Amino acid sequence: MLYRILKWLFYPAVNGYFRGISIKGRSNILESGPIIFVANHNSAFMDPILLGIHIKQSLYFLARGEAFKSKLSSAIFNFLNMIPVYRPEITPDEIHKNKEVFERCFDHLQKGKTLLIFPEGFSKTVRNLRRLKTGAARIALGAEDQKDFNLNVQIVPIGINYSDPHTFRSDVFINFGRPIEIAKFKEDYLKNEKDTVLKLTKDIKERLKELLVIVKDEKLSKLVIQIETLYRNRFKDPTDIYEEATESFKLSKDIAMAVNFIQKESPGKMNDLRSEIDRYFKKLDQLKLRDEQIKTGKNRLRLPWNVFYFIFGAPICVYGFLANILPYTTVRLLSAKIRIREDFIGSLKLALGAFVFLIFYILETVFFGWMINWYWSILFALSLYPAGLFTINYIGNFYLFQSDFRYARLFKRRRDLIEQLKLTRLELMKALEELRKLDLRNLN
Repeated sequence: MLYRILKWLFYPAVNGYFRGISIKGRSNILESGPIIFVANHNSAFMDPILLGIHIKQSLYFLARGEAFKSKLSSAIFNFLNMIPVYRPEITPDEIHKNKEVFERCFDHLQKGKTLLIFPEGFSKTVRNLRRLKTGAARIALGAEDQKDFNLNVQIVPIGINYSDPHTFRSDVFINFGRPIEIAKFKEDYLKNEKDTVLKLTKDIKERLKELLVIVKDEKLSKLVIQIETLYRNRFKDPTDIYEEATESFKLSKDIAMAVNFIQKESPGKMNDLRSEIDRYFKKLDQLKLRDEQIKTGKNRLRLPWNVFYFIFGAPICVYGFLANILPYTTVRLLSAKIRIREDFIGSLKLALGAFVFLIFYILETVFFGWMINWYWSILFALSLYPAGLFTINYIGNFYLFQSDFRYARLFKRRRDLIEQLKLTRLELMKALEELRKLDLRNLN
């Protein structure tokens, strides 16, 4: 019951937190049967919450055993379908309990339930896939072995690709991969259990790598993001937002592969290019312009529509601002005061937002009903969330309008400066294409 309540509560919170959530491979989400979802782990509790609200089945999560120390936390986590697993480097005295944990997982799978496992073992905000633990493979193979490999356990890999999980109104691309049928490992497992576990773990890692944008050197992450920006502006006005997200993912993956290769083969060239790209983006920041404006060279101002939108949307924006400013400020202040690990930041903001906004919405609705009318309070309550989202979009559009207006004025007064930026951008793109061709020749 608590799991379902929290799933209902976090759904609007997650959709409000992220600007865009794109999902590919929904057809790979099996309707029923014993399933183990395995995913990369970038953001502590954000990852299971994000997947939990987008997967129809109730999920049972493997979580760190040290979190189950008190009876109260243990009871709450059990209600949330969380199963403790103990790591030798953290709780060496509790390792013996893992045998019981595995039996519990076997039982869940044999009842047709669904597990979610993060085989990296712990979360860290990097665009990389770390060494995988063998737990997921051992659980899948062990459950099948108990039923003579007739259980039909499937492992479904999931790649979670965040633009930045700790920043409000960022984007995420969830990539569901093709299922791995565990029954196919029967003969290998009967011959050699240990080698088969390692083989399946390797297969899981290879499947996950296909679903992720991987940047091996964390120092290159900023460069990859900048190059993504330079290339991505060709995907505009999409007819299908999910198709755009898929193309954007493919592009990011190609860029990351090229950067990884060039950094390895020619670090000098990569450092020179990084410096040139960094100077270009710093210049844009100084002028408060966007790369898209330099790339297209078009004035996007649509004054009649802009005037209409900002004038008639202003009352809704003010209403949404006043109705949501207290919970928003509360969440911002609380999240700034609490000191936690980096990979917990996004999770903290999301959890605080879900509960704080709910509490304030209830209090505001009660106050409104007491002051005005209880019937109108229902409409008031229903308007709070969409009005808040409208306000966020309105403010974002206003800043874009300011930027477009600034570009139009600069184009008129300092056209030479705009032309110089265009030339710099063109030279950067030529250099990037040369490096990209070098990487493609290496792959072939």
